[in-house]
Amino acid sequence: MKTKLLLAVAAMAVVVSSCDLDEEAVVPAFSDSDFITQTYPLTPAQENDLEGIYFVEQGRDRFGDSVVIKKSGDRFAIFSGVQSGYFILQTGRLDSVFFFQGYWRRQVSTETGSAILRIDKDDGGRRLMGDASWTGRFRIQGGLGAGDSNPGEVVAFRYGRPINPSTKARKFYVVAHRGGGRTSDFIPHSENTVELIRIAERFGANGVEIDVRLSKDGIPYLYHDNGLNNRLVMKTPLVGPSEEYTFAQLRSFITLLQGEKIPSLDEALKAIVEQTTLNIVWLDSKSEENGLLAKVLPIQEKYRLLAQQRGRDLQILIGIPTDAIYEEFLALPDYTTVLSLCELSSDNVRQVNAHVWGPRWTQGTLDAEVAALRGEGRLVIPWTMDVDAYIQEYINRGIHDGILTNYPMTVAYYHYMR
Repeated sequence: MKTKLLLAVAAMAVVVSSCDLDEEAVVPAFSDSDFITQTYPLTPAQENDLEGIYFVEQGRDRFGDSVVIKKSGDRFAIFSGVQSGYFILQTGRLDSVFFFQGYWRRQVSTETGSAILRIDKDDGGRRLMGDASWTGRFRIQGGLGAGDSNPGEVVAFRYGRPINPSTKARKFYVVAHRGGGRTSDFIPHSENTVELIRIAERFGANGVEIDVRLSKDGIPYLYHDNGLNNRLVMKTPLVGPSEEYTFAQLRSFITLLQGEKIPSLDEALKAIVEQTTLNIVWLDSKSEENGLLAKVLPIQEKYRLLAQQRGRDLQILIGIPTDAIYEEFLALPDYTTVLSLCELSSDNVRQVNAHVWGPRWTQGTLDAEVAALRGEGRLVIPWTMDVDAYIQEYINRGIHDGILTNYPMTVAYYHYMR
């Protein structure tokens, strides 16, 4: 099948899905009959060769001068330093032509659209297929749509350099807030859901923070806000704090804004271990004075062991965000052996032997305390950082082990640009 025909078929295949919100961000999707399913998958070596820093030849007004292209989870991503812009793309090849199909998005607005890109054989396809005589630089070109329109705006990227090997080798945690982002940012799924956690890696994350509460009948579940409200849930007969209801009631009477059900912590961790390659999970303890930690502890251990059996590099951390939770943590048996993340003072971190310190980023870079704790073998991951200038500053200083953010695509961009 010829390239032009493939692109025409793909353009006709665009269908639209959207959120049930007052203002909608249209996230394009492709039907099961789209052309990418008719292509051959890329090899790991080809994927590795494509990763790097690319110059923007066409489309600088949208994406700036340079972008990062990297395999992220089960997709290829393009990360831009302009308004948290990014692409999420499926890939495939036919002969020496490589195809990219998906969507582009600005996380800080509702701007989005379809994206169909390619590498022609004389723009690097031959080299990717093993022709060592081709010595140019990869060029990715194609079209972008706006909203649900067919791709028509031209965009092109030219390979500039590889991602710094030391950057790729260093374990830096890009931790996505609320499982991947906030519902209010028009993400593909509601915050704190299994559906969102499964795709968090596509946005550049290698870790997630999730909010854990305890139901009336003692089941830990995921939900952020203190009360049930229309920011997160559809119309429901239930009112007030979600902890006042059994988990069965929450499942029966609550539907989140994008149609999902509130997940249990057990369901979320099972999905993380079995369906992702995430490296770190920050359990933000939200319920106080109802025995939450005692219920979370055996679930943490269950999935720590399962991850270990599967050879997974995964840390599941019980969060200590408040003085009340801190006192509850001290009451746990052998609390100094429990893998934890403490948001309080560095002295509190040492007292509970927390593996990670999570200071609020507005306290500043805290160089001396960070150096001391890292010298003790602990990690430091500040929260919740969303402003480009501060993200860039913290990353360039190189003294922290990660960042918790609502915009993992922005953190990934500045991290891999180093």
